[in-house]
This record gives sequence, structure tokens and C-alpha cells, in this order.
Amino acid sequence: MAPSTVNVLCLPGALLAYYLLAWLAVGRDPKLRTIMAQYAPPANISPAEARYAVTGTSDYKTVAAVLAHLAAHNVISITPENDGYRVTRLMDEPLTDSLPEEAAAFRAMMEIETFPNPADGKHTENPQSFLLRPSHNDNKISLLASVIAGALMKRVQGVYFDGNLRYSLPATAASVAAALIMALRFPTRDGIAFETMWFLLCGLLVSLIVAVSFAPALRDAIRGRLRIRQAAIAIVPLALFGWALAFVDTKIAKGSNPVFAVALVAVVVLNAAFISLLRRMTPVGRQRREQLLGFRQFLETVELDRFNRVNDPRLTPALLNDYLAYAIALDLKEGWGDHLSSALFGASTTSGA
Repeated sequence: MAPSTVNVLCLPGALLAYYLLAWLAVGRDPKLRTIMAQYAPPANISPAEARYAVTGTSDYKTVAAVLAHLAAHNVISITPENDGYRVTRLMDEPLTDSLPEEAAAFRAMMEIETFPNPADGKHTENPQSFLLRPSHNDNKISLLASVIAGALMKRVQGVYFDGNLRYSLPATAASVAAALIMALRFPTRDGIAFETMWFLLCGLLVSLIVAVSFAPALRDAIRGRLRIRQAAIAIVPLALFGWALAFVDTKIAKGSNPVFAVALVAVVVLNAAFISLLRRMTPVGRQRREQLLGFRQFLETVELDRFNRVNDPRLTPALLNDYLAYAIALDLKEGWGDHLSSALFGASTTSGA
């Protein structure tokens, strides 16, 4: 016997009620206290970690911050060249006290140096040099972003944010199981259970990509931190997946009923949305974010060019170069200029945690 409309609608209704209760209980971030100016970043926090603590992501701005930090410590040199940046290793091994994400970036650069690049031919005499060309959707930047995110997540996973997966994963599994049981009860056509499973799994995957990657990229594009063209590139594969999901959902509606097809969409959206919404800042995360926002407040008052000119004794050139990496990580542009970050910002967020 096919499930009734009431039974079908109970599934997304019960899922929404559960998630709302879970969010009220464990999903809300602790409120930040009064932000006080900090004249230095918190001890032992790298620019990559600082960006993750404030934004909850590791993205292409993280790459820019890591490269700027390595350059500040004379591990690499970075010079503008044509429509990109020439990156040259100045050491054969990473510094012994390098944090894992910066050591991973260093090793990735050694691998990148072996990539064939016809446009880079005039520099083949320097095997420790390569060209980053963000305007060409350079896969070298994608590789750096991936290895930095992997090393960073391994080190700070659970320190700044609690994903509360113990609440979301059982609900996701239970709702998928309930939807499959309902699909098996529709006698009108074979294959609905398989189509339902495919729709739910692929729909969850696409929805999570939208929540974790595309939505932040679109937000940065609206705020002027990201080129609209680069954000729009992500729409094409998502649109193709969306069309495939819509096609399968239409087949499910014809083989069962339209209410069931709509309920499946609701199940996907609710699970994907609340997996993100239940992610909560930890007490340590709140403390570090407050400190970093205080440091950002201080950096907002610093004009890099002015301090370079007057040689202010409080901020040496080496310290200013080090602070540039944090300025990139904390989304500062005014006063510090775009520098390296202006080129690397032309790409979407790649990872979250």
C-alpha cells in the first residue's frame, strides 16, 4: 500500500522539528565579548590558522597568506611577472620549526617545480622557480590550496569548531532510510527505490558543495573580495548537477506522486542546511577569534606604505612583511594594498571543515 500524503509530509516535518530543537540546544555560537585591540597576533597562530579561526574555511586567500608568510621569513621570494607571480624557493628544505601547513606548501612547491609549463620556458635555468598565473585558473594554486587545507585541518580539527555530527549524521541516515522505505511502498513502477537513493545521495553532495564552497564564494564576490567571473564559473557544474537532480526527481514524481518528490527535496535541503548550521564555535575558538579580531582592528589603523616611508620604530620592515600575511588572511585591503592577495583572490573557496 502506497504511503498517504500525510505520512509523506510527516518525514520533512519531523526532520525540521528535530533539527530546530538540536540547533537551539547545541548549534548556536557563543556570543563574542567586547573586542579589544591587540598589537600582535596570538602566539603560535599562523596566518592560515588565523583565517580558519575567523572564517571557518581554508581557501585561496589562505594560499596567498601562506606564501606571503613564507616570503616574510625568506623561505621563498615572490615577484610580479606579467599576469602572475614568480615564486622562487630560497631553501632546499622547510624551516625546522615550520607549521605543518607551511611545510606541506613547501613540499608542494617542490612538486610544482617539476610540472611542464611551456609559458615558463625562459626561466627553465632556475629549477627552483615557477610561475603562478591565477587569471588562467592555475592548477598549481589548486594543488597548494588542497595540501594546505589538508595539513591545517589535520592539526586544528575540532579545536575551533565542533561539527556536532553526532546530532546530524543519525538524522540524515534515519531520514534517508525512511524515504527509501516509503519508495518501496509505491507499487506503480520498478526502480523508484534506486532513483530515490541516487537523488538523496547526489542531492546531499551537491547541497553540501553549495553550502561549503559556492555560497561563501558568492558572498565574497558580492563584497568585492572575489571576481564575479570566477564565482560564476562554479555555477556551470552545479547547474548541470541541478538539471540531473531535477530530471530524476521528475521521474520519481511520475512513478510515485508529486508530494513524495517534493518531500525528497525538503529532506536533502534540511539535512545539508543543518549539517552546516549545527557547526558550533568552541570556547577556544571564541577566545582566539576575539583576539584575532582585536589584531585585525589594530591592523586597520596601520597604513603599510606610510610605515615603510617613515621607518616607524614600532614596526620594523620584517614585522610589517610578517603582518602582511595576517592582513591577507583577515581580509584587509585598505592601507595594506592588494599585493599578492589581489591575484590569488580570483578563485572560489576550496575547503571547509
